Amino acid sequence: MSSVLDAPVHARAEFRHRREHRNGTASLLLALGGVNVGIVLALGVSRLGIDAAAPGGLALWGGRMTGLLAEVFVLAQVLLAARVPWLEAAVGQDRLLRWHRALGPATLAAVLAHPVLIAVAYSARDGSGWWSQLWTLGGDYLDATVAVGLLLVAAVVSVGAVRRFLPYEGWHLLHLGTYAAVLLAFGHQLDAGTVVLDGPVLRAWWAAQLVIVLAAVLIYRVVLPMWRTARHRVRVDAVVAEAPGVVSVHLRGRDLDRLAIRGGQFLRWRFLTADGWWRSHPFSVSAVPGGDGMRLTARLVGEGTAALARLRPGTRVAFEGPYGVLTRDARTRPRVLLVGAGSGIAPIRALLEDLPRDVDAVVVQRASTVADAVLHGELRRIAAARPAVRVHLVTGPRGPATSPGRSLGPAQLLAMVPDIGQREAYLCGPPGLTADLVATLRGLGVAPAHLHSETFHL
Repeated sequence: MSSVLDAPVHARAEFRHRREHRNGTASLLLALGGVNVGIVLALGVSRLGIDAAAPGGLALWGGRMTGLLAEVFVLAQVLLAARVPWLEAAVGQDRLLRWHRALGPATLAAVLAHPVLIAVAYSARDGSGWWSQLWTLGGDYLDATVAVGLLLVAAVVSVGAVRRFLPYEGWHLLHLGTYAAVLLAFGHQLDAGTVVLDGPVLRAWWAAQLVIVLAAVLIYRVVLPMWRTARHRVRVDAVVAEAPGVVSVHLRGRDLDRLAIRGGQFLRWRFLTADGWWRSHPFSVSAVPGGDGMRLTARLVGEGTAALARLRPGTRVAFEGPYGVLTRDARTRPRVLLVGAGSGIAPIRALLEDLPRDVDAVVVQRASTVADAVLHGELRRIAAARPAVRVHLVTGPRGPATSPGRSLGPAQLLAMVPDIGQREAYLCGPPGLTADLVATLRGLGVAPAHLHSETFHL
């Protein structure tokens, strides 16, 4: 049975270096976040005896600490979503956004607890009700009140049941209020938190967080995309129907090879039409860019994506990226398995093209019907030119993981890929199916370190 030991010595060293780099970057990011939280907790320990001695002191202490933690958590969430290239390349956007969402409940709890605990502390001092104190505080600190409101809106629209009823553009617009909330809350704490943030060192540490995070947002989400858009002058060249409800958009630009887009990556696109310039959607490249041309392929599932079919040649395009770690650089084994479902076959097709020509690769494409199997002919043509590549098309019902009749279960995968546990696996498709396949592959012996997945949704 093959393993990474089948690879040449230099390849094994390269595989090991990639794995260590990814793990090291993730560990460093988590450690920096832990240090920030640790400083807040150390401040809390140093102030506990002082604050607790007064009436309502424990509530006052808790209010101050939750206020500091709320700002630390919010800044961490903003940084995780800032699309910093070296973080994206090492950790992957899916993983960063999972951490971003995981911080949500703790952030919301700290944001809500802070004013309530401060109001309880003040009411213990003068004998008034905590609700009236909360109302008074809301008026006295209007900047903080607005910040809490903006963060609550962002939290509510991020709940799955709510987000399903919002168009992506609406959700994105409401989420942008987080940046204003950060600035308002930060100013409030520098003004009202002088007791805790006492001294130039602490205040410099506090200010440095805001400067670093907002600089990352400004540089990587505004300045760099605008510069790249102006430099590469991308325009729509043609729109081609691949299947019912699926189109490929062919693009032309200047020096596109200098973008260093890997097969399997995606960009965030804005097509600068009268009614579409404000929409930003993530679409993967479906072919490795070359010279002055590149292509994306997408399923038309909503108003934003349906507009792709109406694009006219010459339409200007703004973009951010590339993003994503579903690339050949993630490979740490000599053999690979590529699985694409629905529109997820687009990055898989580009990834296959980008792999070294002698790599042993098995490609599994899942579609409801043969007619829905977009880009399958291209996969076959690539395989025909590479003896070590095999392509399988699986059609039929998807079904849940426990359904014996589903079209891509453990038995089907083992029949197509007997050595599946010894391969580097890449998956891309709708969220539910991708999660299903991740569980199936892990059950078949593919270790998490050798399993790379990105969901394909807006």
